[in-house]
Amino acid sequence: MERFSGLEIDCRFLDALSDAILIYDRKNYSILYASLQAADILGLTREEIMSKTCKEIFGEDFSDDIKPQTILEFKLSPIRKTVKVTKVDTPDEDFSILIISPGPSLYDEDVFYGMVGVSRKMKELFEKIKVISQIDSPVLITGETGTGKELLADIIHKLSPRSDGPLVKVNCSAFPENLLESELFGYKKGAFTGADKDKQGKFEVANGGTLFLDEIGDLSLNLQPKILRAVEKGEIQKLGDTDVIRVDVRVISATNKKIEEEVSKGNFRSDLYFRLSVFRIDIPPLRERKEDIIPIAELFLEKLNKKYGLGRRFLTRRAIQELLDWDYPGNVRELENILERAYLMSNSKNINEEVIVEHKRIAGAFSSHSAYKSHSSVIRNSENGTEKLKSKAEVEKERIYDALLKYGSISDAAKSLNLSRVTLWRKMKKYGINWK
Repeated sequence: MERFSGLEIDCRFLDALSDAILIYDRKNYSILYASLQAADILGLTREEIMSKTCKEIFGEDFSDDIKPQTILEFKLSPIRKTVKVTKVDTPDEDFSILIISPGPSLYDEDVFYGMVGVSRKMKELFEKIKVISQIDSPVLITGETGTGKELLADIIHKLSPRSDGPLVKVNCSAFPENLLESELFGYKKGAFTGADKDKQGKFEVANGGTLFLDEIGDLSLNLQPKILRAVEKGEIQKLGDTDVIRVDVRVISATNKKIEEEVSKGNFRSDLYFRLSVFRIDIPPLRERKEDIIPIAELFLEKLNKKYGLGRRFLTRRAIQELLDWDYPGNVRELENILERAYLMSNSKNINEEVIVEHKRIAGAFSSHSAYKSHSSVIRNSENGTEKLKSKAEVEKERIYDALLKYGSISDAAKSLNLSRVTLWRKMKKYGINWK
């Protein structure tokens, strides 16, 4: 039993309440008691809270005549966080009780149609998108894996005059060359064995709307002239057909390759490159905009709560520091993978740093592997300065390492590589890749 001035309160009872409680001295605003629920919401220990005053925690504007359900910003958090506060007077005039609960996110204004950005780079990118979306010209989106290229294509389509039309997506790396051609342009009945009826291609399906070509850098040289004709003249031909079909499609393409290098190597036609990149958007990697990490994390945790319904989870200060102290080779997708695992493994309202540290340990083991160090297709000899092309097996091994790291599970990695789970297991065994 705790005594506050002339009033006794059983603090065990307060800890058993679902409400989060703070008791403070009305004379100097020092905090006399904090319930376990209050410690969870604020992300501090009970001792840390009780060493502070209300003004230190909620700011100098805090006063004793606070109105019910007032939204206050929590000043001691390394991230922007709000709480709802309601004051309850007691028979003793020396102290009052605060009931607190999580407040609304302060990052809502930094969300641009699902893409989060508080950094200057992302704010500038959002402004660029607003302009580009209104102009009916091809757009090339470049960026590392996991930066959000597909989401950006969604936003451009949604903001464009074509938003009432279809948005059709094709991953160019997911199909062999012959299948990709029929996927994009369609075919006539009898064009090949098994073509028992006419089929529309994606260019036709996207007529009047937008066609998103992901991984455009993987297009074969044989297919590139047909893509160029479709983009430049709005004309396509189905496989097995001599008739020309007119289509009205805006093309948005994306790649994680350095496309200019592909052009200089002769792997990508320069005329197609210039036609696709009338407008170009480069998405910066997460390591170059670290101020976006915590806003992305906070908003993603809200999504996880809606998805799983396990209650709101809050990042501890140690967890926040661990998140900030990482370069994220898998970018936003990797961050979300870490957070989802941490959310589901948390046994309390607080998300501690253990899952994050473990992820970094595994990723660190990958990063020390020669296959993971370089994302290029070239191996350099540091002793004599010579270089040689990686073998097909070395490139495949690198891709498997990348996928396992970025997606966090064998099932998701297999899906990203367009492989069955069994096939991926077989390849992992072949290359000596261990994953638990």
